Amino acid sequence: MGIFGTDGVRGIGHVDPVDDPLHSFNSERLFSKDLCGEIALSASKVADSGTVLVGWDRRPSNPELAESVIDSLSKTGRRIMVLEETTTPALQYAMLAQEAKLGVMITASHNPSEDTGVKILFENGRKPTIDEESAIESGLFREAGGKGTESEIEYISNNPYIQQIKEEIIDFGRKGLIPDEGFLVDGSGGWISTWLADMISEAGFPCTEVSDRNVAINWNCGAGSLSEGVVVGWDECRESQHSLLRMLKPSPRGSVLGFCFDGDGDRCFLVCSSGDGACAIGGDGFLRLFSHVCTDEKNFSAALTIESALDVSEGLRGLGIGRVTETGVGDRWLQHALMSDVEADDIVGAEPSGHVVLRHRIGANIGLWGDGVKTMLGFLRMIGPHGNDWFDVASSCTSQNIAHSISPSDRSLWDPSGESGRLAINAIVRSLGTNAEDIRRVDVEGESSLLLLRHSGEVEWSFAIRNSGTESKTRVTIRTTGGSKEDSVAVMSAIINVLEPLLQPGPMS
Repeated sequence: MGIFGTDGVRGIGHVDPVDDPLHSFNSERLFSKDLCGEIALSASKVADSGTVLVGWDRRPSNPELAESVIDSLSKTGRRIMVLEETTTPALQYAMLAQEAKLGVMITASHNPSEDTGVKILFENGRKPTIDEESAIESGLFREAGGKGTESEIEYISNNPYIQQIKEEIIDFGRKGLIPDEGFLVDGSGGWISTWLADMISEAGFPCTEVSDRNVAINWNCGAGSLSEGVVVGWDECRESQHSLLRMLKPSPRGSVLGFCFDGDGDRCFLVCSSGDGACAIGGDGFLRLFSHVCTDEKNFSAALTIESALDVSEGLRGLGIGRVTETGVGDRWLQHALMSDVEADDIVGAEPSGHVVLRHRIGANIGLWGDGVKTMLGFLRMIGPHGNDWFDVASSCTSQNIAHSISPSDRSLWDPSGESGRLAINAIVRSLGTNAEDIRRVDVEGESSLLLLRHSGEVEWSFAIRNSGTESKTRVTIRTTGGSKEDSVAVMSAIINVLEPLLQPGPMS
């Protein structure tokens, strides 16, 4: 198994020397300074020559890891621009503005603060392909450094990114797209939490940041612990450990209550009132709203993942005016799927976890990436004309989605084309009372561990079993249109009963 996961490389931040950085990572998950610097150096050989941008989020080990990155790149002769604490989308924005060829973002996204890692970005903020990740891994620790041309190092400001957000918020305020009563913001204790709520308040709308910069990033806050469509009752909110949920009070159905981001700012959940409690709306709800506001005159390109609700893809395809693509899990696959349609009238990719990939322009340069703050603005833009009726559109799921993670899981024991995959298929066949020939396998780019199965008829079924790319777990997702919750639970139980003993071997195994 390679060191790259679903989005970059992640492990436990480690600043002390290690004898063998790769062995320490593979055996103990230690993400060391030497490994971080070497990944950046190898990526610089894969990327075109040109400017490199370096940034990080607020994790204890990140400043020292950044020093290692800068030191590793300092003899490449490339211009190095350093943003210091930032978000992934702000770094991508700066890459587009500076026409940089490589971006190095030191982050572990929504993972706990003891974890860190690195996301590698290529020209226009593009995430690597599988082949590019393999090339980076193949180049690790192959050559001694320190022999090249001295690099120019420049520290730059995040202000251009902040200014363009400010201009949009002021414009939204003028157009009446921001609720007069304001809302809460949960920046997960990351860089967003230092300025976004204040900016909205300065525009004349009450806004409070609820995360605490004095505690660890992502601690009892942020997007990482939320799930799309789950309603948390008002009494449960009051007792919740989650910073934003704990501050909520009973509100009318459809009220916008707040927005939650993750530590590196590329994910966003809208938190609103269902009437009975607080409801998180992520990428599926975003795409339902997009379908509702899409006009007949516009040709769109949309991408969604194998974990998106089936009604979302059916709704988009039913419009008959755009291209809809299904991808593997992870925003990079959304990004890659949309790149061939970058000039479409509308372009959007989303997954339930709150990643929403949108188009960004700076002059003639175009990039596609997920930006939590831009997703917040996208929600407000689509909500504005519909009053509180918007909630019925965003939450109108007509399909069943259930998921279960086998955790911890020995991911090496899951083989979608081997015995474990065959056992899973047999469990599905028995539960549905169907024939194996009626179940077809679907291949999805970039998902080597994925078993994606479809069964069509009066009831549409989709089954996805895949290893997590960031944690020791194997995830099972069942989607159905027309099937009951009871049937979905029964099939899930059959799959788990077969796979859990296999992937969680006992001490005598």
